[in-house]
Amino acid sequence: MKDWFAGERGAYFFLWLGIGLIALFGVLEYRFPKAEQLEAANGRVTWQQETRGALYFRLADQQQLVLYAKGDADGKQRAAIRDAAMYPITVQFLRAQKTGIGFAPGEFYTAYTVAVGGKQVASLAAVRGDYRHDNLIALVMGIAAALAGCWRLRALGAATSRRAGGGRPASRRSR
Repeated sequence: MKDWFAGERGAYFFLWLGIGLIALFGVLEYRFPKAEQLEAANGRVTWQQETRGALYFRLADQQQLVLYAKGDADGKQRAAIRDAAMYPITVQFLRAQKTGIGFAPGEFYTAYTVAVGGKQVASLAAVRGDYRHDNLIALVMGIAAALAGCWRLRALGAATSRRAGGGRPASRRSR
């Protein structure tokens, strides 16, 4: 177990890690909603709480939403929500994607676009681009890990084929 990643276990670990990250990229891209799937909520923001990666807020109609920083790279949508106590906004969200948090009761739905006065702060295509940037990082890491695992398995296969006695390592006594 001392040098597990230098052996066959480590090679398979990196191979499966890479395959998993590539699959994660596929799932994240597949699950991103289309414009016709989104619902709209209107109103002023009555409560908001910002965390490291998200802005949780409640509209006047008691709709609870969360805007993730991952989909708002420039921060314009979060700034519009922070200022929305003074004027009404329209938020497009996906009801199928919900989450719960520990510091507020109820379910929060994932918000994708924010509009102020009928004008969108960021288009759905721009939000998708922000999400895709992070997803592509997972894809690149997955490809690198899978290649590292394959390379290591191939190197281990070549090393075992050069061994005497059918590929078994020599006993400790003969070393």
